[in-house]
Amino acid sequence: MAFVNGPVAECFEREVTASPAEFERDLRKASPCAVETVAPHHFRLCVGPTRLDIHVVPRGVRRLGILQLQTLSVRYEFFGGTESDRRALLVPLDRAMQRGGG
Repeated sequence: MAFVNGPVAECFEREVTASPAEFERDLRKASPCAVETVAPHHFRLCVGPTRLDIHVVPRGVRRLGILQLQTLSVRYEFFGGTESDRRALLVPLDRAMQRGGG
């Protein structure tokens, strides 16, 4: 997960190294609210006036030597709330969903 630098846009995409199942598991652990499954690979979080829809699309495997990492394209779409509300929802998700690294 990338950390937020600057304003949080209403809609943006990220590339994530995880399987769809790993992403969903980590999202459910990290979310400050209930995570609704709208459709396969489509999740919804609602906090106050802010709704966040997350769409996950598998993109294949990235190979780094013998290491193989599944990749996802993840689109975040916010509805309602202010930029400050979006930030308040996204920053804790980013922090909690961080993966290892050096």
